[in-house]
Amino acid sequence: MKLSIVTRSLVVALTMSTVATVNSAMAQDGVVGGTKVIPMGSSNGASSGGGSYHYGDAVQNHGPTPELHVVRTGDTLWDICWYYFNDPWQWPKVWSFNPQISNPHWIYPGDLVRLLPRGMFASAVAPTPDARMAAALPPDDTRPAPARNFSVELRQNAFVDQDSIDTSIRIDGSVDEKALLSGGDAVFLTYDTRKTPKVGDRYSIYVPGEKVNSAKGKAVGAYVRILGTLEIVSVKKDKRARGVITEAFEEIERGARVGELKRQLMTTPALAPKVDAAGNIVAIVTRTQLIGQGEVVFVDLGVSSGLEVGNRMFVVRRGDALIQQMRPGDGVGQNDTRFPARAIGEIVIVDVGKKVSIGLVTLAVQEMGVGDQVMMQAAK
Repeated sequence: MKLSIVTRSLVVALTMSTVATVNSAMAQDGVVGGTKVIPMGSSNGASSGGGSYHYGDAVQNHGPTPELHVVRTGDTLWDICWYYFNDPWQWPKVWSFNPQISNPHWIYPGDLVRLLPRGMFASAVAPTPDARMAAALPPDDTRPAPARNFSVELRQNAFVDQDSIDTSIRIDGSVDEKALLSGGDAVFLTYDTRKTPKVGDRYSIYVPGEKVNSAKGKAVGAYVRILGTLEIVSVKKDKRARGVITEAFEEIERGARVGELKRQLMTTPALAPKVDAAGNIVAIVTRTQLIGQGEVVFVDLGVSSGLEVGNRMFVVRRGDALIQQMRPGDGVGQNDTRFPARAIGEIVIVDVGKKVSIGLVTLAVQEMGVGDQVMMQAAK
């Protein structure tokens, strides 16, 4: 403990001495405002917390501070705080937001550094004249933003939770004799009386495919193939409802299911979580092995978990990352509790269901997969 205290004292003393030397040298050179950059050292692809001193016209962030920063080669907490806060001495505070960083003098490319207290998100601010001027200039920095706004439309494949499948409407017949139905055809529909459709409602037509289970082996839903859409034109008690197929992506047969599918998904303003929650990614629309930025994912958390639209969740793993470097995809779902959690991505919740919710991947430091854990923590 004494050695640690002495070492930190020496670091602070050396740092202050460096600052004094720099200021003195700049004064002798007649530099007003300063534009020099004095590196403090790094090695082996890691970044030392001593950082680099940036003065004057060094690049700075003029927009709202994001929640996360992805570490690049050469980054230090000192540099990061200068860029986002115009104050490198904020690094101890930023370090306190990141318990996964055991030594502030060593951060590594690909690490996620939290810039704000957990549960707090950046808010838009009116740009200053300097900011507007900077925005008009060519960008000098290409740091990846931890989140981006975009929308996704589902046209061929989707995921439907088990409750919706069990209570879905079915195409039971048609006024036409043909076996394969298409756009403009009138159809008869059976439905669960607990979910009686209304005239004018529009629904998606789909057929279930591969079933999906939770991490505990319980059925949570199925991947579905979207066939088209229909509109309800008649609903009478004790009679089949009637509908008209308004759109057909492929041939539709009797027995196809009809239900509400959220097909237009887009990111929403950040909403601070009110509860701690943890779950797993159970499905992905593209059904590929690995998940990247812009993908649509489904997590096994619903309304009862306290999840809300706009909540940001981190995708995390616990364990030795070397496994993934040797065989990509083998680290999916890694949860060795002897290791601290490390964030490998972020998703924003865009729809909350009874038991399953939909998220869009807004940040992927590395590829993720079905089975990876997601978590969020309430502000404290």
